Amino acid sequence: MNVSAQTLSIGMNGSEVTDLQNDLVAAGYLARTVDGDFGSTTKEAVALFQKAKGLPVTGKADDTTRKAVKKAAGKGYRPGGGVVYAEGNRGTMITDMQERLAAAGFLKGDIDGVYGQDTTKAVRSFQQEKKIPVSGAIDEMTYAALTEMKRIPASAEEEGEPGPEDDGHFVFGIGDRGKEVSSLQKKLMKLGYLDGPADGIYGGDTASAVKGFQSDEGLPSTGMVDEDTLGHITSVYVSQSGNSTLSRGASGKKVIRLQNRLLLHGYDPGTVDGVYGEGTEDAVRRFQEEQELEETGIADDDVWDRLENMPVFSGSYKKMFHMRSTAYTPNDGGGEGRTALGGYAGKGHAAVDPEVIPLGSIVFIEGYGYAVCDDIGGAIHGNIIDVGVDTYDQAYQWGTKTRVTVYLVR
Repeated sequence: MNVSAQTLSIGMNGSEVTDLQNDLVAAGYLARTVDGDFGSTTKEAVALFQKAKGLPVTGKADDTTRKAVKKAAGKGYRPGGGVVYAEGNRGTMITDMQERLAAAGFLKGDIDGVYGQDTTKAVRSFQQEKKIPVSGAIDEMTYAALTEMKRIPASAEEEGEPGPEDDGHFVFGIGDRGKEVSSLQKKLMKLGYLDGPADGIYGGDTASAVKGFQSDEGLPSTGMVDEDTLGHITSVYVSQSGNSTLSRGASGKKVIRLQNRLLLHGYDPGTVDGVYGEGTEDAVRRFQEEQELEETGIADDDVWDRLENMPVFSGSYKKMFHMRSTAYTPNDGGGEGRTALGGYAGKGHAAVDPEVIPLGSIVFIEGYGYAVCDDIGGAIHGNIIDVGVDTYDQAYQWGTKTRVTVYLVR
């Protein structure tokens, strides 16, 4: 008996979406990090594939489309390359693209970081003039052409000041892939700027990680790696090699990242304050015991490697909810990076309605992991949970999920 695969569509996530994305990458239709979340970029990649293969263009991956994509994997590459950004995406990188389109006279609408109809229209016009396959989506060829152009930030335009020119020769940028990109990603992970995987694909998360590093190092925050940025990353990485181990008494961003990862896996270190104290040491020790590692209470390479794995739900729970879910970054709201209960926001935290789930509760969220419910929000009322993430790209990838299972652990 033949069993048809389910139709995958925007908002869905899981291993089947991961498989689809990997096949789209191999077929040359997707140039973003494979994350298992069916977002706007994946939808556009599917639609372009369907159009090219004479299938009904729905943007949804039904059984026929999925089989066709798998068959096409590794047998060619889409003219124009894989999709990097598409209508529905948001974030600083979209702002960057809009500024370039506006500077060249193609975008007449707002520069707001939202890839809407005005941006799609501008991209189409740009592609027509540059003789790039016209799709309205920013694919690899379009991205390369745009990044060669001058960019005039909206703030500079408003003040009548000249904007910076992107004259540098970039070593890596969005759409690049290979072992060298994977090596770069591993360095960024060790430095605490990137959450895995190191899949060798320079996507939105990698760009956000690079931008964060550049900002901290006082470099131009482009999100792309030029020779100067690469040199700084290598220098800082070498200087910290052998020093990725954290123990009691340490403090700083890497400790915050460790504490949030422990939360994500269900090991509560107490308030996420960036200080490696007794609570963090105890949480690491309990994690090591569960992972059958030596119980030292020290976060060494083995601990970091295991924390990169997907959290798994274990144990009992008090109550189960089916909730609507959104995502937020530490920069949202007041932008102070703290939750309502005082911890550093990010992965491992969630905002809830205290009348539904009491503040301080620990929950497990399907497709996400464990979180401490230590935050609230003006739009968080009733049966909704806002999960913490580290970057805008992660927030957009999570999107709005109409129904996720949430287990109240304690």
